[in-house]
Amino acid sequence: MSETPVPFSERVSDGVQGLLQKILGGPERSPKHLKSFLNGTWLGHPLHPLITDIPIAAWVLTAVFDIIWLISHASWAGYGAFVTVIVGLLAALGAAVTGLTDWSDTYGAERRVGLKHAVLNVLAVLLYLASFILRWLAGPDDTLVAVILGFIGLVIVSYAGYLGGDLVFAKGVGVNHTAWEEAGEDYEDVMAVADVQEGKLHRVMVAGVPVVLLRLGEQFSAISATCPHAGGPLDEGTLTGDIVTCPWHGARFCVRDGHVVGGPAVVNAPRYAVRVANGQVALKRISE
Repeated sequence: MSETPVPFSERVSDGVQGLLQKILGGPERSPKHLKSFLNGTWLGHPLHPLITDIPIAAWVLTAVFDIIWLISHASWAGYGAFVTVIVGLLAALGAAVTGLTDWSDTYGAERRVGLKHAVLNVLAVLLYLASFILRWLAGPDDTLVAVILGFIGLVIVSYAGYLGGDLVFAKGVGVNHTAWEEAGEDYEDVMAVADVQEGKLHRVMVAGVPVVLLRLGEQFSAISATCPHAGGPLDEGTLTGDIVTCPWHGARFCVRDGHVVGGPAVVNAPRYAVRVANGQVALKRISE
């Protein structure tokens, strides 16, 4: 029986992701300072969507200036369109780099949609680049071809933006996977102190939520067992000192306080207060 051929898009995705992981670092390589920077770990928010607003806004303004130029042939409108096309192209470089960084950790349907999103944005950039060259050659007066290319580019980048929204709102890419975890009002006993092995990640349940419990000496710490980045099980991760590395994409968190110390995660893991009494370890989520 012959094997089912791998779709072309999957082969392309595998190749591009492999190259990106060699440049930026894959899940097994830590720390990944450049990747964490491009993910937005330092910002506490994904960097890509912040940057994408700039080229979209710039190219919408380009369309406005072009409409004014088509009606009045005013030179100032031609200059305005020329400047906004440049701003959009420069910002698109940053959006592409950060977007590819985020996409390098996707798989399945989200990876396929993300690839389509990227291809459409590249096509839009090429159209705006051609439009820029024509405007540059024409001086203060737009050319009709440059204007048409800009309008087509705006339609394409708008649809690409729709796909980006689908990735977030329909497929949950880039959202905080711990945002809706329940938090009990009282401490809840989870384990006997004698059963908590030092230096080992223990998975316990608090108010129906999986939590990682760690004992280092006489100090107990606990954070959510769900990685905020993509929902990976932190209790199955690798522990180095008090830093746990997610087994899925390599995000790193300090178990003592939940602070994210390495991407692709950008938000801290929820942390839990620990109370030791009557031979029992009790936990309660800290509201922040």
